Amino acid sequence: MVGLVTNKNKHMITPQSIRKNITIKFDGVVVDKKTVIDASEGWSPNHEILFKKLLKQGGSFKINGVLVEVKPEEKTFNSRGDKDGGIQQIDAFARF
Repeated sequence: MVGLVTNKNKHMITPQSIRKNITIKFDGVVVDKKTVIDASEGWSPNHEILFKKLLKQGGSFKINGVLVEVKPEEKTFNSRGDKDGGIQQIDAFARF
């Protein structure tokens, strides 16, 4: 194909794709962005795509015998799109 440029050294996982408040574990050990980026260099394109999906929704899978667990920040919204305030505490004796 003419005009097709590929760069096999470029990996898809970048520091910008790993947002804060996301917990990433390799075999049960919490790792930082640098470790994830270094490990992603040996991943296939399908593994990178799956990892990016898990960054958004969370989950776990195995890559090259390493269990990767991703847990994003919990976001709870009500029907109006506002952050949910949680359960309202009511005094049990103030019913009437």
